[in-house]
Amino acid sequence: MSMHIVNNDQQLAARLRDGDHNAFKELYAAYHQLLYSTACKYLKSTTAAEDAVHEVFVKVWLHREELDPSQGVRNFLFKCLKFHVLNLIRDHKRSLSKQYELVYNASSEHRDAESTIIFNDYRKVVDRAINNLSAQKKKIFRLRSYEGLSNEEVARQLG
Repeated sequence: MSMHIVNNDQQLAARLRDGDHNAFKELYAAYHQLLYSTACKYLKSTTAAEDAVHEVFVKVWLHREELDPSQGVRNFLFKCLKFHVLNLIRDHKRSLSKQYELVYNASSEHRDAESTIIFNDYRKVVDRAINNLSAQKKKIFRLRSYEGLSNEEVARQLG
């Protein structure tokens, strides 16, 4: 940055600190486009970028009394923009994470319901098949399937 820009930046900071509205207009004219293009690069949305730049300028005006004229105002502007963008990205990630959770939970509930329907259909088919067995074969099937007995245990129990 040239010495002229640094001096102008420091003067703007001093004038802003004193509540000079013209200094704010000059600041806006000097940095709006640069802040906007930087915000667009990270946020990938013209609306979000415009909102971010607006927030930064509001923050500068609200905190103008804290400005250090020797530091100028440029660094303060970009620091504000950086934190604002990082917060938006963090919030967006949280939002995406919540949406993913909702979709995942909904799909697992859907899967559970689907599994229950499939299981019930399967059970009906099995029950029909069991009902078609002879009395002796029904006993054998029940002892093996429901009670978990081995072939030898079933044979001993049925004699």
